[in-house]
Amino acid sequence: MVTNQQSLRRVNDYGVVGEQPDQIADDLHELVQQKQRALKAKAFFKKLADDPMFAPEPGRTAGRSLTEWLLMAQYPMKQEMVFDYEQQRYVPSEARPRIDLAELLTLLLRKKGINGTFEDMMDHVLEGGSFQQFLSENRLSKRASM
Repeated sequence: MVTNQQSLRRVNDYGVVGEQPDQIADDLHELVQQKQRALKAKAFFKKLADDPMFAPEPGRTAGRSLTEWLLMAQYPMKQEMVFDYEQQRYVPSEARPRIDLAELLTLLLRKKGINGTFEDMMDHVLEGGSFQQFLSENRLSKRASM
């Protein structure tokens, strides 16, 4: 019969004792970072919604579709690959490809001739600047257009 002391000694021999608290700390740190990013994004979109530049134009019923934005930005659709154990090779995933909106907006800014990323724009707006200020301060060329 194995005693508790023997079990603990075996755990110590394999180096498991210190790993579990470290893993929990890493997991908690990741959760806190996710929550902070979510709160930052929420604050950003709230400020953006209050920006007069984004007020609906009279007579305009709808904006562009996501498909149009993806085509305009020449967004690279990435197909996730997964390993199929029956076929013993990697195959395209059944899941829909994911769209990284930060990457999409950064590509659209580049197409517009703006030298800045989505993260730069978000920081600028959260620090009290407007979207229009960001565009004018980061413009690369006057001729670039969508």
